[in-house]
Amino acid sequence: MVMLRSDVVRAPTEYGSVLLHTDDGRYWTLNRSGDLVLRVLLDGGDVAAAVRELRTTVEVDPQVARSDVEGLLAQLADVGLIEPESEAHWSPEVEAGCPGSAGAGRPEARR
Repeated sequence: MVMLRSDVVRAPTEYGSVLLHTDDGRYWTLNRSGDLVLRVLLDGGDVAAAVRELRTTVEVDPQVARSDVEGLLAQLADVGLIEPESEAHWSPEVEAGCPGSAGAGRPEARR
């Protein structure tokens, strides 16, 4: 299960969300796809669930979607926005599905 650190606040925006690290005032923005993935994970979903949900909103290859979800998790962990133990619960599952265009709607954390 993914959890934001206790000193991180998530604020939805028109374009996704903003994550504020209250201890040092730094913030990151997530686009709509990144915010969707984060919401699924915060609600108890695993990587496979986030991939499925992402693929309902954008046409993307399952392998690319999985890579994007895992990349977002790695970025969030690297900058200290999610609890470290969140990484231990990543699911290795890949959801098969319809072919899509690679790279469409890629979630990303930006500073």
